[in-house]
Amino acid sequence: MKISLLRFQSHCINSEATTLFNPFKWRIWVVFLFFLTLGSSVIAQKTAIDTLVNVGTHQLHFRVIPGKGTPILFEAGGGNDGQVWNKIIDPIATITKAPVITYDRIGLGKSSKDTARLTIEKEVAALTEALKKLGFSKDLMLVSHSMGGFYQTLLASQNLRRVKAMVMIDANLPCFFTEKQLTTMKASPNFRHTVEVIRQNPLPTSIPVVDIVSELTLFEGAPDAQRWKDCHNDFVAAYANRSTLIAYQTGHYVFFSNPQLVINAIVTLYANKIKPSAKAAIFERGYKQEQMAANDDRRNLMKYRHSEEDLNEWGYALLKRLEILEAIEVFKLNALFYPNSANVYDSLGDAYLKAGQKNLAIANYTKALEINPKKENAQKMLKLLSD
Repeated sequence: MKISLLRFQSHCINSEATTLFNPFKWRIWVVFLFFLTLGSSVIAQKTAIDTLVNVGTHQLHFRVIPGKGTPILFEAGGGNDGQVWNKIIDPIATITKAPVITYDRIGLGKSSKDTARLTIEKEVAALTEALKKLGFSKDLMLVSHSMGGFYQTLLASQNLRRVKAMVMIDANLPCFFTEKQLTTMKASPNFRHTVEVIRQNPLPTSIPVVDIVSELTLFEGAPDAQRWKDCHNDFVAAYANRSTLIAYQTGHYVFFSNPQLVINAIVTLYANKIKPSAKAAIFERGYKQEQMAANDDRRNLMKYRHSEEDLNEWGYALLKRLEILEAIEVFKLNALFYPNSANVYDSLGDAYLKAGQKNLAIANYTKALEINPKKENAQKMLKLLSD
C-alpha cells in the first residue's frame, strides 16, 4: 500500500486538473466545477429542513435532508461549517434514501457563539443533545473531514452501539500528533487537550471504517510525510474492518477535487454495512447517479476545453516552447470558434510574427483592429511592423 503525500492544505482547495487541449495545470477548473455543482445542490436543498436547536447557552444550526433508515451525520473540518458538504449531500441522500444531517459547530456558520471556553467534550455533548432533540437518538453512520475526525471519534467512543460505520476523509488521527509535532506546530493548550482526549477515547474497534487519504499533502520530502503515511496505514492495518482509499491527485478537500469518489465510498459502505437488504437498489441508484455525473462532467469539460481563454493560453504555451506551427493551428482553431473576438486575431498575429510570416501577422493584427479599434497590442505591433 503506497501513499504519495505531496501537499496538504488545511483550509483551501488544492486540486489541479489536466485537459487534452491544455497540458497545463488548472487551479481554476476545480473552482469552476465547485460553483457549477452548487446549482444542483441548492435545488435539492429546497426540501431540506433548516433549523436552530437550543443546547444550553447557545444554538446549533442544522440542515437535514429527510429520509428513512439510519441517518448519515457529517462533521466538517476545522474552521468550516456544514455548507462545506453541499456538493455531495444531495446525491448521497438520493441514492441511500437516508436522512442526511449537516450542522455548524459552535461559533461557525449560523450557530451562535458561546462565551465560555470550548472543549471537544462540551461540543460533542452539545451535538448529542441537539441530535436527541431532533429525534436522532438511535443508530448513526458518521462522515468526517480533517479535524472533524476527532469530534466523531469521541462521539463514536461515547455511542459504541449507535455508530454503525464511519467514513473518514483526510481525518486527523492522534498517532500523527506526537509531542514533537505539537511543539513544532505550536499547538494551543486546547488543541493539546483535544489530542489527549482522543488518545484516551480511541475509536471503537468494532466500527467499520473507510479511511480516505488525499494524495497531495503538505509534507513532500519531509519526515512528516512518512509519519502521516505510517499513521494512516497503521490505523487501517490494525483491524480487518478498516480499509484505505487513496484519493489520487487530490488535495485535503477530497470531496471538492473528486466528489464522486467520496460519494461512492459513502454509498458503498452504507449499502454494505447499514442496509444490506437494500444493497441492490442502492447500487442501482448509485450507478445511475454516477452515469449522470460522468456525462455532466464530460459536457462541462468539453465546454471549458473549447473556451476562448483556454485555447488562447494553450497557444501561448506552445509559443513559449517554440512549437510555433502547432501554436498557429491552435490560434486558427480559436479564430474559427470565436470569429468576432479581436483577441484571437491579435494572438494569431503574434504567432505568425514569431514564424517570420510578416504579411500574415499584419493581416491578423489589422483584423483585430477592425473588430476592436482600441486593441492596444495590435496597434503597437502594426506601428512597429510599418516602421
